[in-house]
Amino acid sequence: MAACCGVPRCSCSVIAGPGVTVDGNGSAAAPYTISAASVPTSLQAGDTATVDNTVSGTGVAGDPYVITSDVILDPAPPGGGTNLLESGPDGLYVECADVRTCFTAGDGIAYDPATGVIAAQLSTDAGNTVAFGTDGGLYVPPGSGTTVQGGDTPTATSTVTGTGAAGDPYVVSTDVVLDPAPPGGGANLLEAGPDGLYVECADVRSCFTAGAGITYDPTTGEIAATGTGLTVADTETVDLTLTGTGAAGDPYSVEADVIVAPEPNGLEATPTGLLVAPSADAGNQLVLGGDGRLFVPPDAPLEVGCGLQGDGTAAAPLAAFPVAGQREWATDWTCDPVANSTLKCDPSSGALWTPPEHTSAFVSQSQNHPFNPPNPSFGVTGWTLVDADAWAQGEHIPDSFTSCRGTTLGLTFTGHAELTWTANAVFEVGYAVDVDGAGLAVRIMHSKLTAVPAGHERWSFSVHEALIMAPHTGGFVRVYPAIRVVAGTVTVNQWITDTLYLLSTR
Repeated sequence: MAACCGVPRCSCSVIAGPGVTVDGNGSAAAPYTISAASVPTSLQAGDTATVDNTVSGTGVAGDPYVITSDVILDPAPPGGGTNLLESGPDGLYVECADVRTCFTAGDGIAYDPATGVIAAQLSTDAGNTVAFGTDGGLYVPPGSGTTVQGGDTPTATSTVTGTGAAGDPYVVSTDVVLDPAPPGGGANLLEAGPDGLYVECADVRSCFTAGAGITYDPTTGEIAATGTGLTVADTETVDLTLTGTGAAGDPYSVEADVIVAPEPNGLEATPTGLLVAPSADAGNQLVLGGDGRLFVPPDAPLEVGCGLQGDGTAAAPLAAFPVAGQREWATDWTCDPVANSTLKCDPSSGALWTPPEHTSAFVSQSQNHPFNPPNPSFGVTGWTLVDADAWAQGEHIPDSFTSCRGTTLGLTFTGHAELTWTANAVFEVGYAVDVDGAGLAVRIMHSKLTAVPAGHERWSFSVHEALIMAPHTGGFVRVYPAIRVVAGTVTVNQWITDTLYLLSTR
């Protein structure tokens, strides 16, 4: 049998696994050939907050993967400043020129941000003796004019020694001054020792002595209460009660109760204190005055008769009641006796008075209705106003004129009209009357009821109105010239109205 796998007379086979390729049949002429197969590999880039990775290529022999990494520079650092780290063609860098801009010079320092040199800055003020020494440090020459002397106060004395030179510096020593005779006349308890100022308890204890009820040892400073008995004594107005033994755990306690005499008594004890209060009985004239004390109004109590009101107190003084005597209020007066009485009080004299019970007024008004040529002409029409502008005119009766009894108003309107008309004209003229907006009511004054020849005439006529106005109410009365043409044309040449107003309280 032929050799197999290098072993005589055996048979074998080769099985290819994943990623492996087998060629041949295992014979001497075609031995097995094993080679690795090409397996595709997957690769992806992972970014971080500081590095951005990029992958290119397919990963095969002729197109390998290429990973490119770019460092991420923060364009807006969290501190709010400019990022000093920069990226160049040769890598990351931070230069001194960028860092130097982070610093500025304060007092006593000179700073050059272009070179980064920091140096001490000498004042240019006159008299300055500070200079740079040979070793580059700050230097003040000896004897440069500096003088040091001690200053004394009521509580300290200062002494200066030395010349101020490098080998003999100034030395300032201060001693505290102790008052040998304090202003209070006693001894000074403050003392000075080799280690400083001091006040001891032994010195302070001599400042105290024992009084009544107290024992005191100035050597040890012990203060104690002496055992003293305590009693209380009552009076006719106060009842005292004593409890406790006076010991530290059981101190004395004194309570006082005010003694109030038995009733009847205007004085009473309440939870908040003693109280004197006026009686709540009807008709009591006892009150608390403006100063908080008891007060009885003069001549109290008072009898109040007809025509007076109030009880004579400050809150309700006696005053005239505005009703006419003792006569019953008649039904024809129609006014509230309090609100509308004509009885008044003169504040300057205090006297009562009443105005006249009846008043009257007379008003006369002449109204020439103006016409500018051409004079108004009216064809066939219903009743219409001759002078429309007169609509806003009239006589107003104010509210204040009419009394609580009401007002009688009488009106007389007298018209003087001059008209021209065409042949066969038929027409009527009169007054349109309106009282307080109740609507126009036409009163006919003159008529041409049948066809007549053309004509030109003047007429005078009048109309009367009368009305009753309610108490405390006003009114407005208007009267307007009016015309109604049935046939032909009528021209108004002139129209004059005389008005008479007569008002009288009821």
